[in-house]
Amino acid sequence: MQKKKPNFIIIGAMKAATTSLYTYLKQHPDIFMTKVKEPMFFNNFNQEKDYKIIGSKSKKVNTLEGYFSLFDDVKNEKAIGEASPAYIYNEKAPSLISNILPKVKIIAILRHPTDRAYSNFLHTKRADRENIISFQLAINEEENRIKEGWSPLYHYIEKGYYSVQLKRYYDLFPKENIKVFLFEDIVKHPKESLKDIFQFLNVDDSFEVDSSKKANVSGTPKGVLGFILKKMRYYNLMPKFAISDYLPNFIVKLIFKSVYSKSEKLDEELRKEITVKYYKEEIKSLEKLIDRDLSSWLS
Repeated sequence: MQKKKPNFIIIGAMKAATTSLYTYLKQHPDIFMTKVKEPMFFNNFNQEKDYKIIGSKSKKVNTLEGYFSLFDDVKNEKAIGEASPAYIYNEKAPSLISNILPKVKIIAILRHPTDRAYSNFLHTKRADRENIISFQLAINEEENRIKEGWSPLYHYIEKGYYSVQLKRYYDLFPKENIKVFLFEDIVKHPKESLKDIFQFLNVDDSFEVDSSKKANVSGTPKGVLGFILKKMRYYNLMPKFAISDYLPNFIVKLIFKSVYSKSEKLDEELRKEITVKYYKEEIKSLEKLIDRDLSSWLS
């Protein structure tokens, strides 16, 4: 019996609503998504890198057999996919994907690079995997960390150079097989964005998902439950699936409310300073590449 293979992949970016999109797509009867939300196979296959990281390292899917087994439960779904938001940043992933899945469709979601970087920093802090106290200090230390072989988890600024990352995909895949969205599209206009994605995947675009389901709600862990959750992230004991798939939405909201307090917002002046210093030219290059007006990212 021939193994089922994915015909679309969500490649990123990290902290750009990929978990929300994964949760929405799973609801469509013509779409299959892996139970493991982030297989990260193409970041691990034929790539042996011993990155520095605080906390336990996650188990890797690093064989073709193991990867294709993630799709064993496919029945009659037309669109078969997975979401691994670190693929966009990995230099080798595009060519590996192209070699193994040459006809696969690519979906990317891009977030304002400074907002994405700060959200990434907060995520790492939440998991007790960041020992630098402030975002600014972490940015200042990033270049040294990269030289010293720290995990891409800590490449907060570097991961925001989307034009370089996306170009690797445009060089290998037909333009019509790549769909790029902005974070704002998914968050503010989920119905319109999903209709566009359903058409891209050639499935029923009249299907309406429950976009009220919450995924990856941000915040700072608090209390005993928050401490336990923090340690579970540190030791990589968190389940590799979205709890919103198994619990009613009101219970998910109660859980998040009891475990998380609101995170401190990034100072607006610092946000502008970082954007201009690191991303002004990048945003202009990205505009040309994806043919989207991104002037709001510079305002």
